[in-house]
Amino acid sequence: MKISAVVITKNEELNIRECLETLKWADEIVIIDSNSTDNTPIIASEFTDKIFSTDSDVFSEKRAMSFEKCSNDWILFLDADERITPQLQEEILSLSPAEGVYGYRLNRRNYYFGQWLKYSGVYPDKHIRLFNKQHASITPRIIHEGVEVSGSVEELKNDFIHYSFRDMTHMMDKINLYSTLEAREKLINNKQISKAGVFTHALSAFLRVYISRKGYKDGTGGFFISFCYSMVSFLSHLKLLKLQGKI
Repeated sequence: MKISAVVITKNEELNIRECLETLKWADEIVIIDSNSTDNTPIIASEFTDKIFSTDSDVFSEKRAMSFEKCSNDWILFLDADERITPQLQEEILSLSPAEGVYGYRLNRRNYYFGQWLKYSGVYPDKHIRLFNKQHASITPRIIHEGVEVSGSVEELKNDFIHYSFRDMTHMMDKINLYSTLEAREKLINNKQISKAGVFTHALSAFLRVYISRKGYKDGTGGFFISFCYSMVSFLSHLKLLKLQGKI
């Protein structure tokens, strides 16, 4: 079972080295880079020569592009702000897929400002990240894309790690990016929203994470992730109104 590890990047010079250090065991590493203007490609070239540039900022398009760039059928997706733990590495290397098993679901452990969030609706956080590309496809979404597998999917025991935000500036940059992508997707899906709804949806998003999903149990981290969900909701709907010419 040979594995191609794929990392999608754009201006990730602060993350990419630590990420790729946890992937050196893979049979190959493939980088899909959205025309980074920092040192991301230079750092990545220390680990692989399979670095491909794209003008696309759509995550699903970049993930789909990686299929043709990988030499192996089995692909492992990892983002630049994520890390494979030694325990998960060992578990993956010991795998011998049974007939009909074409994917594995991995559990992500999310850290916000260095704090592991055990509640807030983000743990457990399971995603298909290891799969056979001959039996898989990428959901055609602008954001929150996923992997669909035609066949059986099993779950691995060990977590991988996600370091979501470095600081407040990084958090606001991500909120701006994700809200823009969500607005574009809502426009494509003909989502309708009123001006009042922009505010009520944002409040609902905060309460859903902080109260319903028990974000308050995560203390400061729970407040910040609730705030992030609220702001993405607020800005994505506001930007949608702008795209629709309503403001």
